Amino acid sequence: AFFAAAALSAAMVAPAAAADGGAMVGISDPVATGSTPGLLEAFAPRWRASGVDLASVTADWREIAPEKDAKAPPAGFDGGDPSSPLYNWTNLDRVIAVLGANQLEPLLTITGPGPLWASSDPERGSARYRPDATLFAAFARAVALRYGPRVGRYIVWYEPNDAANLRPQWYCTKGECSPRSPQIYRAIFNSAASAIRAADQGSEVLAGGLAARGRSAPEDSDDPLTPIEWLRAFGCVDSDGAADRNSPTCTEFDPAAVDGLAYHPDQRAAAPSQHLRNTSEAGINDTPRLTRVLDQMQLSGGIVNAAQASTPIDLYFTEWGYQTNPPDVFSGVSLKNQNKWLQEGAKIVYGQPRVKLLGQYLWRDQPVRDAGQGVDAYSGGQGGLYGFDGIAKPAATSFPNPFWAISLVGRRAASLWGQVRPGGAHTVTIERRLGRNRYRRVASVQTDGQGYFRSRSPLSTTAKFRYRWAPSAGAKWRYSNSISLRPR
Repeated sequence: AFFAAAALSAAMVAPAAAADGGAMVGISDPVATGSTPGLLEAFAPRWRASGVDLASVTADWREIAPEKDAKAPPAGFDGGDPSSPLYNWTNLDRVIAVLGANQLEPLLTITGPGPLWASSDPERGSARYRPDATLFAAFARAVALRYGPRVGRYIVWYEPNDAANLRPQWYCTKGECSPRSPQIYRAIFNSAASAIRAADQGSEVLAGGLAARGRSAPEDSDDPLTPIEWLRAFGCVDSDGAADRNSPTCTEFDPAAVDGLAYHPDQRAAAPSQHLRNTSEAGINDTPRLTRVLDQMQLSGGIVNAAQASTPIDLYFTEWGYQTNPPDVFSGVSLKNQNKWLQEGAKIVYGQPRVKLLGQYLWRDQPVRDAGQGVDAYSGGQGGLYGFDGIAKPAATSFPNPFWAISLVGRRAASLWGQVRPGGAHTVTIERRLGRNRYRRVASVQTDGQGYFRSRSPLSTTAKFRYRWAPSAGAKWRYSNSISLRPR
């Protein structure tokens, strides 16, 4: 009842299936899903054609709510009523409608910072400071009432372990600091999740949206928390995984009931196979660090699986990618490595059945923003599959058909993995090239319902492998990257 006629005419989007055999494919591009006219309309069909299942969208409390810089809310304003004329839903209405028209499921993050009047202490002048959980729950209710027919999954807040989004991160006194944001977030999540589930029955509500980086030795209250330390404080467990209800942040503890944990794995500029050296952080190949602490929290009663209490809690990697050089000469990886490592990362996630989503960040580079010297001279996101000028990087070609192959030690065989996007049952032809000879067919395999396949091939000498497939009978062949292997 709340959508404009154009939005109402868009097709309903059923939640994509998160099967045990592989993760859903996501895209996160906040500029594309922002307010630039025509941008999403141009990109969304290409996302769908490239095999994207879900697109990350943000319901920004501060931008949608009225009088964002006032110290008190407008008189008579009911934040839980989506039909309030003081709310500004214009852009989010358009984004949700465009995604629906392209059969893309919105993964909707409801987040602050909110208006200044929603801070627990507006006199500080910081909208990020201890947001009022009750006021945020009212906004979350309004979002779920308005978009419930179009949205199956929500995330509560964005990177709550970073002071850019939530303050304070730590409580520091006399040179000692203890985590504070997990306690603040727990109250925010519990209130908002209850409001969302009441307004949109059957929906899933994910916690976290955690950033992969943090500081284990903070110097002030705004230093970010590492994700593992943040999770322990959120679920009130100690470093050994035992229940901790004595810490100041765990008094009157009420565990969160979640449908999953959203997370932003970050390899810095390292290959996805490498483990991050700081064990309080987690990259894409460090999933056991996350699942271990989640299991400890669940076993100790520090967190609850909302769907089924005895089932382990799954992970949703909503932002994953590599900053590239060009244009970022300080922290970017080469275009060749971006292409190779995005495909390897997809293979790694395939082997982690509790990871239900891998979301590419970004589709197109953001403009280079000079914010200072060194790394800061290349602020913004340059991890897109396309440059800001629209020119495709090599990774754009491989994104619809990722491929990974390794030589099996001592077996004189190659292990091959890939995915045809969009998913579905496809016939894939594996091809091999020896020396300067032409590629020859070595096998045909069927993909599963999500487009994934695995295969093996003899490997007695150095060879190149690739796969090809056609979207329909008589259609032009599409090819994966080629990978060169030698026996080991």
